[in-house]
Amino acid sequence: MTQPGHRILVARPAAQSGRLLQILADEGWQGLPFPVMDIQPQADALARLPQQAAAADCLCFVSPTAIDTAWPHLQDLPLSARLACVGQASARRLAKLSGQDVLYPPDGSDSAALLALPQLAKVAGQRWLIVRGCGGRALLTDTLRARGASVELAEIYRRLDGTPDWSLLDGPRPDAMVLTSSEMAEQLFRLAGPARAGTLQCLLYCVPHPRIAERLQALGATRIVTTRADDEALVAGLREWFCRHP
Repeated sequence: MTQPGHRILVARPAAQSGRLLQILADEGWQGLPFPVMDIQPQADALARLPQQAAAADCLCFVSPTAIDTAWPHLQDLPLSARLACVGQASARRLAKLSGQDVLYPPDGSDSAALLALPQLAKVAGQRWLIVRGCGGRALLTDTLRARGASVELAEIYRRLDGTPDWSLLDGPRPDAMVLTSSEMAEQLFRLAGPARAGTLQCLLYCVPHPRIAERLQALGATRIVTTRADDEALVAGLREWFCRHP
């Protein structure tokens, strides 16, 4: 059995942490917001989004943030485009909001897994709109274009430095930290600075993708739990770890 009262830092932007914090509380643990990243919507890009979406054959959302930022600007449109996501949790969220079926990879949670679907093998002549943050990875865009699709980008938010409460690290060490992107890992270590690097390298991390684990390992972390990309899986991964390491 796991011990009650585990202290888990959640490094997501504050607006995206509520559900995970509640699941941690339901587990009997203390989930603590530790936002190393903030999200700034891009007003100009959001103003263009409805027109771009109306002209697209497929709308692809690359993150939960992309869905939550974009959908209030799309929900009243009579969209005919197919909807796609890179992960199952995002697809569930988008399907609930849209009332439509959503294309997603059942066995992965990244662009490579989406591109491996047979539905994306023949996209020549299709108009794709990729909804993402500023400066996202180029794999999806470049591959779709190489396969003959016309691809536009809607870069509707910018990632900014967050303002975590460093006293949560400087006092008694937390039992784990949840990180859900490679960018969060990089910002965590950069914002913490060299003085806290040793503390960060000794923490237990729970992440939803091997790419994030690889980035943490490159930064010196050694204890990493990798799970599927949804909140329940993250908590289940921590539960299993704590059971094996009482």
